[in-house]
Amino acid sequence: MNYEVIAEYILNNCEKDYKVFEVGVGFNYNVALILNKYLDVVVVDINKKAIDRAKSLGLRGHVDDIFNPKLDYYSEANLIYSIRPPLEMYSSLYKLAKIVNAKLIIRPLTTEFTKKLKLKNYKGEVFYIMP
Repeated sequence: MNYEVIAEYILNNCEKDYKVFEVGVGFNYNVALILNKYLDVVVVDINKKAIDRAKSLGLRGHVDDIFNPKLDYYSEANLIYSIRPPLEMYSSLYKLAKIVNAKLIIRPLTTEFTKKLKLKNYKGEVFYIMP
């Protein structure tokens, strides 16, 4: 997985004033740290320790459950992305992006199939995007 290429793809799909959320960040902050140099980035995870660690690295973060999201956290989101989320998160990510009218980019773990999202290949990295 090439974090720079993933960040480049996300940057190419954003305006400079976008508020961007990485949902399900876990302890993998690589893409968020790159994007944070250029965009307003917020990381989200259900694990408080992951968010505490993100904050110690200079990222803004919220503890939240994507299956029961606190919509006010995402009200200003222009783009939501997730890196290698479990397949069962796809539907919740899609619903959240629709509700807050944000773009959605998912970098899948493997080549899981989803009907709602469009498959895109960029410099060898595969993404699902909301059409």
